[in-house]
Amino acid sequence: MIDPLTALLAGAAGGAVLVCDDVEGDAFSCPHGQRMEARELARALTERDDVAVVVVDAPRGTLLRALRRAPPPLLVITGPSDPLAGDTKVPTLGPNAALRVREDAGPFLLCATTRSELAALERVIGSARARVAVSPTPAWLLRWLAADGPLARAIPLGYVGLDQLNDEWTRWYRDAALAAIERGGPHPVLVPLGHHDAPVVDRPFDEPLAALAAAHNLECLTGPVFPAPTVISALATTRDVTDPRDAEAEDDDADAEEPSEEAMALWSQARRAVPLLGSTVGMDRPRAGLPLTIPTAAFLAQRALLRRAHARALLEQLRAEELELEMNEELQTRAVEVLRSAGEALSEHESKVVLRGFGIEITRQAVASSASGAAHFAERIGFPVVLKAVSPDLRRKQELGAVVLDQATAASVRRAYSQIIRNVEEHAPTARLDGVLVAEQIGEGLEIECGVIRTDDEGFAFYGRAVGVPAQQEFVLAPAPLRPEFALLLANAVLAQVPVPGLRRSADPPPELLAELLLRLNALVEACGTRLLSVELNPIRLVGPPRGYVTLDARIVQQAHIDGL
Repeated sequence: MIDPLTALLAGAAGGAVLVCDDVEGDAFSCPHGQRMEARELARALTERDDVAVVVVDAPRGTLLRALRRAPPPLLVITGPSDPLAGDTKVPTLGPNAALRVREDAGPFLLCATTRSELAALERVIGSARARVAVSPTPAWLLRWLAADGPLARAIPLGYVGLDQLNDEWTRWYRDAALAAIERGGPHPVLVPLGHHDAPVVDRPFDEPLAALAAAHNLECLTGPVFPAPTVISALATTRDVTDPRDAEAEDDDADAEEPSEEAMALWSQARRAVPLLGSTVGMDRPRAGLPLTIPTAAFLAQRALLRRAHARALLEQLRAEELELEMNEELQTRAVEVLRSAGEALSEHESKVVLRGFGIEITRQAVASSASGAAHFAERIGFPVVLKAVSPDLRRKQELGAVVLDQATAASVRRAYSQIIRNVEEHAPTARLDGVLVAEQIGEGLEIECGVIRTDDEGFAFYGRAVGVPAQQEFVLAPAPLRPEFALLLANAVLAQVPVPGLRRSADPPPELLAELLLRLNALVEACGTRLLSVELNPIRLVGPPRGYVTLDARIVQQAHIDGL
């Protein structure tokens, strides 16, 4: 089959680009396009074997019949309706499509969901800097970007629909983003558009999970990007801003051009209007290297630029200091055996045994079956301790009175044990009770909820968010498998959401701690595969050295064991 992209970019050598004469000039332009009236175009379709691209507005009669009999490799429909919908399997762009190809243009590929969005991108970024401009963003665009062809090194900027995103986008973007960092040049900026519900991480195979994970993957370097052409342009054309965590940042800023009074006035007002964003470290003033032509757009772009600068610094550090995981094979084997012998929903204790097998830090704990046994375990673990009911059937234990904190004596532990038994019998009489867990009580620290869940495309998505902070946080997702680079970026994305003063320069919890935990979860997924449905750690607490973090509660759910399968 003739390659339509080569035909568009390389001229007649790659195949013919035929344009019906009813197509408006602003909807399609290509140096190699041959305009002809509808009857002549219909004849060319049936008689020529070099047709690669056909551009039409509203095909009717003879032309419509010819398109059905001899469909081209690429059909572009610039009109408001697609009379061939469902009739052909060829890639179709449209309806209401726009496609513009330029020779000797810059490295960018502009894409948008509507013509008006595309026109705005071209105005701001500059049409001469885009070799291809296309809307609506087609589902098959990734084939053009991923192929070893004319657009292999193109830098896409613009918007992509949430319903088009999948695991292929994830793999392509990860490689493209890391390659851009290696080159030190611009990286792809694709803003996912669509209905973004908050991710639901307690329902395996939930329909939008895979698409949401791919969407979050597009934001792994910058965080969410405000969908405006000026913001996208700033991210694409600003080489970098200085990271305020960098000790040399103040020297860089001292040499930078001072912003005007008008720009600073707008900046100050923006900080007041968006206080959480404006109070973030580094947002007190425009950073060095940021264009201030439109100060409000610069303000919205700066947070993403700061995130990108910090992400690049983390990745540079990762190259120098590899994240290495030490695994105990004996503990791993025991963990897998616990999974094989357990039911579909593991108890907290069983879940923690599995996690411990993969090197994840858990609380020191034991399961008691009597009040005196609980007191004995508490004395061995060391006071204060926490007591929790052990049951795969209980999800909100604290609300049921099945959790008692801060027990400092053996006598109080005995009373707490008896109280938990009574509360479970009263409030959840049908729940299976396997005993009472006695665990060490961990000191203060930032709490993170994280885990991994099966997605609707049979893959896995990792997730995380801070809990117990003033503003409710949305889960950040990342598709599996996790390489060290992307475990680090996911950890950074989770911690970057914490409102100040929770994170403040030297007091920031290091993302490497959370990244190591995520990599150990990844090892668990690789070892157990599709047996797992979900692994929930809620919460882990970042406590600093020497332990780094401790898992306070955990729950693993797996597929039912079916003999013979």
